[in-house]
Amino acid sequence: MNTKISCLIIEDEPPAMQLLEDYIRKLPMLELKGKFYDAIEALEYLKKQPADIIFLDINLPGLSGLELAELIPKDQKIIFTTAYAEHALDSFSFHVIDYLLKPVSFKRFLQAIQKLQLHVSPSPVKEIQSAKQDELLFIKTGRTVIRIQFSDIIYIEAHKEYLCIHTGRQKHLVYKRMKEMAASLPDSFVRIHNSYIINLRHVQKLGQQLVEVGGRELPVSAGYKEAFQQHIQQHMM
Repeated sequence: MNTKISCLIIEDEPPAMQLLEDYIRKLPMLELKGKFYDAIEALEYLKKQPADIIFLDINLPGLSGLELAELIPKDQKIIFTTAYAEHALDSFSFHVIDYLLKPVSFKRFLQAIQKLQLHVSPSPVKEIQSAKQDELLFIKTGRTVIRIQFSDIIYIEAHKEYLCIHTGRQKHLVYKRMKEMAASLPDSFVRIHNSYIINLRHVQKLGQQLVEVGGRELPVSAGYKEAFQQHIQQHMM
């Protein structure tokens, strides 16, 4: 018999608390161990009783969810919940499995649990994604064809009808549309702007509207921000 995933809910809004509790009870692989409206009370509980996953509201009174996350072990798996999307990038320094925006639908909740299961019970999915990083890309630049490994690409930048592929020491211009390029890349690449695709493996720092990659700060536009945040969460260890 499979071991159940133990859960805690830390949430100060009763309707949101009840919704998460109902969702957890619908899934047989989850077991609700406790629910707390107060972060301090939850902190005391966690000192004695660990949990596999914490559903943690960011906007708690007194001690916020982010502040609480700093006080618990760094390997504690967390699914943050909040009504404010601007907090998402602040949460990525923790072991975040997912980031749920209120009101949370059951479909979105299920997606978060699927991500959690990959962390609790590793599957061949990650091996497949790692294998993709060894694939090669052949590009035609001028009259020559150049071989580039996906893992060497730091980011791709749009220049009118051309794309500039940035690697460690070189730049390659290729005549290709951004959308077509994005479709040919592995999962570690994500579009953050109309003009930029980045390789998550080269990300150095994250900000609210900026990401540092290859020593350069690139903008994250509003239209791509949510998808970018989801990709970051999927690749967090």
